[in-house]
Amino acid sequence: MRHRVAVLAVIALLLATGASMANPGGEGDADRDFTCGGSCHGDPALSSPSDGTVSISVDPLSFSGTATAVHITASGMSLSGNRLLGVFLLGSANGNDDHPEDYGWGILQDPNGGTRNYVEVTVPPSGSVTLTWVMLAPEQLGIQTLLAEIHHGSTPNSNNWAYSSLTRGYVVDVQPVPENLPGFAFDWSPETRVTGDDSPTEIRTRNTTSVSIQWMLEGEWVPHDAEVTGEGDHWHALLPATIGETRIQYQVTTSNGDFSIVQPWLTVATEPAAFDGEIWGARIQSLAFGLLVMAFLLSLQARLSPWEGRPELDHTEEVESAEAPPEPPGLEPDQGYWSRLIPSDENPGWLWDPVEEEWVADPDNPPEGGE
Repeated sequence: MRHRVAVLAVIALLLATGASMANPGGEGDADRDFTCGGSCHGDPALSSPSDGTVSISVDPLSFSGTATAVHITASGMSLSGNRLLGVFLLGSANGNDDHPEDYGWGILQDPNGGTRNYVEVTVPPSGSVTLTWVMLAPEQLGIQTLLAEIHHGSTPNSNNWAYSSLTRGYVVDVQPVPENLPGFAFDWSPETRVTGDDSPTEIRTRNTTSVSIQWMLEGEWVPHDAEVTGEGDHWHALLPATIGETRIQYQVTTSNGDFSIVQPWLTVATEPAAFDGEIWGARIQSLAFGLLVMAFLLSLQARLSPWEGRPELDHTEEVESAEAPPEPPGLEPDQGYWSRLIPSDENPGWLWDPVEEEWVADPDNPPEGGE
């Protein structure tokens, strides 16, 4: 029975490593609709209104297919201990098909360097945070709407609820793109580099004859000029490598003989070096570790289990053999000790031992006086 309990405990531990806790630890950046399908406590039965404020700042006029920055500011929230905040950029609040891409928008880059409409960030001690999405305006002309929503926890929070707040709709008027307007290529998106990689950053444009780029570390105020090479809407910029938590922002200016457009600031997205292995190899290694733990538990149980029910061992023979006196030295197994002793007429009552070279009292004829 104990063996079964130990095995089940080890299996439970192995399975627990693949499970994930719900919302208190965050769900990670993703593409999500307004309600999250309940997976991040978007269900009204699991949420409550937030005490924070959230707003959107975006240029009310945009040209079709061109890049525009959407800034979302959240402040004044009562947060949980990890100060985690989830922020949605939405095209509607229908609860289904709310992603901006469902309304023709393209996410060029999210605040964390990806292309998601939902991101999670840690709010600084100031209690306010501003996140920026760089979007490509829809090809469909006319009035478009953008909304923002925040999700966060609180301390104390015995019900483990999420607190949420949704903005009103912010209107963007999408106009036809002027002829020969320089900008990013429609199918280009910022690349992700591995930490420490300083290879040139590729930038593809349209209607562009020259490109200039400025960069700066996050938190700096004075930008630096980057070296740019290339032509024909295909360019390479030399930007420093990112190491650790360092983040680099860069701004591209696309120009031709008629226009010069300053594009929104972008972030050099970085990720750790890829794990050199396969998922099944990692699983087999985990299984081997689990078997090792199981073997240790079973061995420990065998040592600590009581002796009840086990037959007692009889050590009588060992004890008797240990107590028996040894044979006198110098004798062969078929000889007796007394047979080697030599009587002496000169010393009545004494026997001479030629091996030990000593006199031994004769038990059959003891010396006079019984000595």
